[in-house]
Amino acid sequence: GRTMSSQGARAKVAAAVATVDEVGEAPKPPFSPAQQIGAIAPLGFFDPLGFTNVGDERGFRKLQAAELKHGRVAMMASIGAVGQHFIKFPWAEKVHGTFGAMNSGEG
Repeated sequence: GRTMSSQGARAKVAAAVATVDEVGEAPKPPFSPAQQIGAIAPLGFFDPLGFTNVGDERGFRKLQAAELKHGRVAMMASIGAVGQHFIKFPWAEKVHGTFGAMNSGEG
């Protein structure tokens, strides 16, 4: 039969066993929009038109920032629309509220 020296056997075992340092870190999973803050039950992740893609973090962040900006502008506009009912300029006291101003000569 074939016999191997103990040093030869150890060398083969040592070559076959990988250490943690040799393997390195596991690859990072791709960016998933469905795992971001805001995707919660009962609706979960909602993107019916498919604007976001898995792995496109930059595009997702751009759309997220745009959504926040537009939401804030819409909130300020709604305050302005309600405020027009209560706050009138002296030269426009006869003007009718938000959309009535379009139909009057004073607006």
